[in-house]
Amino acid sequence: MVKLNSFLIEMENNNIFSNIGKKMSLYKKNNPKNNILSLGVGDVSKPIPKKVIEAMKKAVVDLSSMDTFKGYGSYYGYDFLKEKILLNEYKNYNLSLDEIYISNGTKTDSTSILELFDINSKICITDPMYPIYRDGAACLNRKVELIEVDSNFVAKIPNEKYDIIYICSPSNPIGICYDYGTLKKWVDYAIKNKAVILYDNVYSSFIVSENVPKSIYEVPNAKKVAIEFRSFSKNASFTGVRCSYYVIPKEIEKGINELWNRRTINRFNGADYIAQKGAEAVYTKEAQKEIKNNIDYYHKNAKKLRDSFLSMGFTVFGGIDSPFLWIKTKDNMSSWDYFDFLLKKFEIVVIPGIIFGKNGDEYFRVSALAPSEVIDLAIERLEKYYEKKDS
Repeated sequence: MVKLNSFLIEMENNNIFSNIGKKMSLYKKNNPKNNILSLGVGDVSKPIPKKVIEAMKKAVVDLSSMDTFKGYGSYYGYDFLKEKILLNEYKNYNLSLDEIYISNGTKTDSTSILELFDINSKICITDPMYPIYRDGAACLNRKVELIEVDSNFVAKIPNEKYDIIYICSPSNPIGICYDYGTLKKWVDYAIKNKAVILYDNVYSSFIVSENVPKSIYEVPNAKKVAIEFRSFSKNASFTGVRCSYYVIPKEIEKGINELWNRRTINRFNGADYIAQKGAEAVYTKEAQKEIKNNIDYYHKNAKKLRDSFLSMGFTVFGGIDSPFLWIKTKDNMSSWDYFDFLLKKFEIVVIPGIIFGKNGDEYFRVSALAPSEVIDLAIERLEKYYEKKDS
């Protein structure tokens, strides 16, 4: 009998996002007229900027004539998009076009990158974490190990040697950022241990704090040890389009960039032309203005949520440099029990923290990406209850 992927077989099928959908569907079925408010949504509530839509429409028309038709493109992305990314995101980091790779989503990128490394490489993640790091590694027959976090959920530098280090900043689910000093310590650790940092930076557009780098490459020598991942999903509302990019510096280790070129030719046919033309238009003046307004909208949502939960006596992380807030449950309730309580008592949906790891129990994640009217109504329902309870 053929042997199957044991890591995939052993992957936990409990506490996954689908359970939330099942619980919501059942509740809606039993209460069809009720207004359920979702604060757990990870999707955006603002549309793709108009200039981007225009560019994608034109790209569709390009495919209607062989004079402008685009078939198989570059495995690594079109230069027209890489040039815009280099100019607008990495102008001051002395990078080149062939260090930038265009892809179709960081969810895929952040785990497929493991194909670059030996299957026995030691991989570390935090708990709580974005569960795709753990489960995506399992899909590739690889095991991850957990490292400790401090009281603010920032990963502690381990005494043990690891080969691959996952860092997400701004963090999903915690909503916090790694400041310059913390990132420097991790870069120093990676250099000392000849390790590689996989730096998930998809929420960089939300960073407002002065001591938080917009890119890990602001830290000296980071290009010797870090691969950085970014996406158009949250800033440009590309959640339904799929276009992302990542940087593999040539300084990281001799031959790694060339090796990834070889891998990509055999494993990926490139992101589609329409999405890349849309992503190129993200950097137009008009689109950038619209994107800024959208990010400001989400920041206002986050501030309202943060201020409200703090006023109700909750312990709150995040919501400053990120659209996510990480909140301690009341009375030390488990995250699933508190999920059920919020759903049945207030008809509000959040994400139970246990989904992000065992240390996430007794916490829940709230998203500021929901429409402001949903957030306002949810706050109103909660504040009425907790005001009465405390009085």
